[in-house]
Amino acid sequence: NNRVETQKGAPPGVIIFAGILGMATKRRALGSTTDTGTSEEETMAMRRTKIVLFGDSITQQAFSTKHSGWAAAVNDAYQRKVDIVNRGYSGYNTRWASQLVHEVSSHFASGSPANGRDILTIFFGANDASLADGTAAAQHVPIAEYKANLGKLIDFVRSDHGSRAPQIVLITPPPVHERSWAKFCGEETSNRSLEESKRYAAACKEVAAEKGLPVVDSWSALHSKAQGDLEGLFWDGLHLSARGNTLLFEALMGVILGKLPGLAPDALPLDAPLWRDIDPKNYESSFRAARF
Repeated sequence: NNRVETQKGAPPGVIIFAGILGMATKRRALGSTTDTGTSEEETMAMRRTKIVLFGDSITQQAFSTKHSGWAAAVNDAYQRKVDIVNRGYSGYNTRWASQLVHEVSSHFASGSPANGRDILTIFFGANDASLADGTAAAQHVPIAEYKANLGKLIDFVRSDHGSRAPQIVLITPPPVHERSWAKFCGEETSNRSLEESKRYAAACKEVAAEKGLPVVDSWSALHSKAQGDLEGLFWDGLHLSARGNTLLFEALMGVILGKLPGLAPDALPLDAPLWRDIDPKNYESSFRAARF
């Protein structure tokens, strides 16, 4: 049965392609050969590239429509080319992130990305850099441990997938506007400082250099372009405003374009053929001919 069914209780426009999925599954099981000489099973094993975002609340909020989240901008840049998975955890530091890395890594376990490589961003440090004697001391992680923890996260993902491991991109913690954050928390003094965030950003860059990874220096990207209005880059002193999110997105894309051109939006294939390339009289052949 190849009918398209509307999901019960779903809003208008939400549909389940149950029949089409079943048909594709049958073809894969048969292992038939396409016009390109590629087995149907091999073709079906290919999938969209994945970009998994692993971080704290700045990642958790990265799809915010209110603040024009940086991940929403990434999703827009990679329309119909990648699947983005958000694994942001508000308040988390690298110590606690170690308990989640197995699940995060599992998203790269199946299928073969169309371009041969996925991306994993690791974006921690804003909470690790909480002042050890401040009101957020429970989130504080000493800088030496912070570096070691980042290294362990990287090593786990690499060992979990070997030669098929995703391209890891580190993102440093951004700056913080102390006065705004203290006001947001209802405290006289901030439990985070601009200087500490800078130290942890530098430590993140050191880990990237040691591991041979590209790094997005969000601290410098935001601080250097604040134009005397660092406060305006955050909606509460710590979490990014629309302008802050735009600057982070631009910094990330700058690293991808400069260091990872093979993973840039223009380098990735679209998922499925363009509608105008589909032969209306023999549409199945159009899909068989498309490698992805």
